[in-house]
Amino acid sequence: MSEEHAEVLRSAEELRTRTVRAPRERVRISKRIVSEVRTVEVPVRVERLVVEHEPLDEAGAGPVGEDPAGLAPAEPLEIVLHEEVPVVSLRVQPVEVVRVGVRTVQGEEVVEVDLRSEQVVVEQEAVEQGERPAP
Repeated sequence: MSEEHAEVLRSAEELRTRTVRAPRERVRISKRIVSEVRTVEVPVRVERLVVEHEPLDEAGAGPVGEDPAGLAPAEPLEIVLHEEVPVVSLRVQPVEVVRVGVRTVQGEEVVEVDLRSEQVVVEQEAVEQGERPAP
């Protein structure tokens, strides 16, 4: 009795995954100056000229109780009046240090792939009684 053997090589796709580093985005870090208007009230003082009028004595020579010889100065009297003026000065002062770094965050992504595999199908046909296949 002889046995006949038939072989069929069956293949299937196998899923393998790996990761590749790929550029995601470029980030530029820069500083910019932002201006804002600040309104500050600064108290100031101003000297004002005050003129006081005093009545003369009965003779019209000068104020009551004063020496008439001391009333008329030889030169005109000059007084310098002063005022306070706000002075604004600016100075740059460091306020904070900003550190920038890169942190790798671990995560997972779901990948869905259709895998194909070969199936072996054996089809058998019935042979009628009178027919014999040729050897």
